[in-house]
Amino acid sequence: MQNPYTKQTEINKEEMVLQYAPSVKYIAGRLSARLPSGIQVDDLIQAGMIGLLEAVDKFDPKKGVKFKTYADFRVRGAMLDDLRSKDWIPRSVRDNGNKLEKAYIELRSQDIDYPTDKQLAKQLELKPKELSGFLEKSRPIPLISLEDVNARGKDEDALDILETLSNPDETDPVEQLLGQESKELLIKAIDKLPENEKMVLSLYYNEDLNLKEIGAVLGLTESRVSQIRTKAIGMLRSYMKSYIEET
Repeated sequence: MQNPYTKQTEINKEEMVLQYAPSVKYIAGRLSARLPSGIQVDDLIQAGMIGLLEAVDKFDPKKGVKFKTYADFRVRGAMLDDLRSKDWIPRSVRDNGNKLEKAYIELRSQDIDYPTDKQLAKQLELKPKELSGFLEKSRPIPLISLEDVNARGKDEDALDILETLSNPDETDPVEQLLGQESKELLIKAIDKLPENEKMVLSLYYNEDLNLKEIGAVLGLTESRVSQIRTKAIGMLRSYMKSYIEET
């Protein structure tokens, strides 16, 4: 005979999946707004549902994290993993992104950590008026959200990813990627960003606003918000790349 407790647990899991399925569609919709038109929302939803099923199976209430917080993290992660596997970023975007990171690294060697648009354009061997077009063509869509490095804040439901593991003996993927020292370095780098770049990143990642919505809040065009975000991400990536290469 089947254990009645096991049967009850299976029913509860089914109810949880049905209850949180709408959240998968919502997250897919928000993420798709940041992606090229060729990315199908249905594909994101399918990947997200797999993440939701994994969240239901692996959720450990003893960690003190609410299920929705944990599930949202797993769902978004499953969608991003699916995007990574498809390698959807155009080569031209990758090339421009690499040029931008290299420019920041070279400027940093000149003791210019946070260059002006004029300084950045000169390093890229561009005319100042050409910089905005270059940044548009370098527009990044980071596959690891910056706030996921350490998302604990004032919100009682905030998620520290180091506490989401169902098995404390497993290797944390973010810890493996960055390490404690480099995570602290990244947090410091974000804190030193110019205020406009820090604000754009905060609204984009912490408040989950898209570029158009951020533009409305800050009184800027969507294009300008995109350029500010690209500069900030390029600087942070170059900063971390330099750290990794030096260690």
